[in-house]
Amino acid sequence: MENESSLKKPEGDRENFEFGFAWHVLPFHIWETILLFLPISNLLRMKSVCKAWRSLIESQPFIAAYRLVSHNDLYFVLFADFVNRNVAAAYNPTEDKWVLISLSHISSSCPSTCCKLRRALISDGSLVVAEDRKGSIVVSNIFTRAYRVLPPMLPSIWPYALAVIEGNSSYQVVSVSTADRVFSQVYDSRTERWEEKGEFDGRFAMLGNAAYLDGFLFCLTHSPDKLLAFELERGRWNLVDVVMPPLVCSYIFVHQGALTLVGGVEELGVLKKIGFWELDRLAKQWHPICFMPDHLFYKFGNGNLNHFTTVDRCGKICFCRSMSSLVLMYDLSENRWWWLPPCPLGSCLKHEWFGQALEPRINVLV
Repeated sequence: MENESSLKKPEGDRENFEFGFAWHVLPFHIWETILLFLPISNLLRMKSVCKAWRSLIESQPFIAAYRLVSHNDLYFVLFADFVNRNVAAAYNPTEDKWVLISLSHISSSCPSTCCKLRRALISDGSLVVAEDRKGSIVVSNIFTRAYRVLPPMLPSIWPYALAVIEGNSSYQVVSVSTADRVFSQVYDSRTERWEEKGEFDGRFAMLGNAAYLDGFLFCLTHSPDKLLAFELERGRWNLVDVVMPPLVCSYIFVHQGALTLVGGVEELGVLKKIGFWELDRLAKQWHPICFMPDHLFYKFGNGNLNHFTTVDRCGKICFCRSMSSLVLMYDLSENRWWWLPPCPLGSCLKHEWFGQALEPRINVLV
């Protein structure tokens, strides 16, 4: 790494002198501290300032220290143009604005052939698991433009990715098959291979989304509607002893250390409201928390709501529906609802659903 004597004054610093301070003369360790507290969107731009900064930002000690700092950086990567522009549209709720993120860095395992993404599957933390047009599974940090093509899954009937769990310096991807039983396999970035890890004799049409809490991956099931718990360390599946509310478009997530459920309530086959429930694990009951206000529900559904999609991160929940440009967000901690500004990709007919929420960070092993 270059020392502070090699740190040169960036172009455009002239205006800094107008304010009476020569920023370029700061000791290198002071710059290191400043860089640690920058959000990743700004930090990545700093890599192009000079070789010393680039070397620092890419060093493992800096990466490890950076991950310990809270940056309050959050993006809902909701839509993408996979065909023409190969970009994704991400919404930042803190700044209430959209940004476009290039997806062109993703390529297949063959270095001479570029293979674009076909769809996003799951995400956690700063990682998104997606499928490329060759059918390969890719784990990517779309902000740092780092990615890894995973080896093929173990043989099973119609396997699909259920969850990715990001650790401090590694991650695990959980895949399941529900054809005749729940069969699960786990990819561990430390071993770089898939391992058969647990099965459950119950039969379900499919598993819905999953939420990781206290070493367990809690999963919604459909047909019948139940709640499963997968102990990741031991590879054990168990049926959670709780009656599920009769909901449609149900989605589970973790908020303030508790399992939370969101879904639509039907009356005579018509979706009438959208609400939230919290699981009391001791009482084995789901307790209602709140419901989407009626005036927002009617505008969101446009008088004919039969399906919606939910994305969550850090207590913020995003609601979308197909063939509609309206996107509604709710902050569960602050009890605040708002409509997102128009997506920069234009009409909903011009883009595809991406539907992941990410906290941009630098990864060690991606």
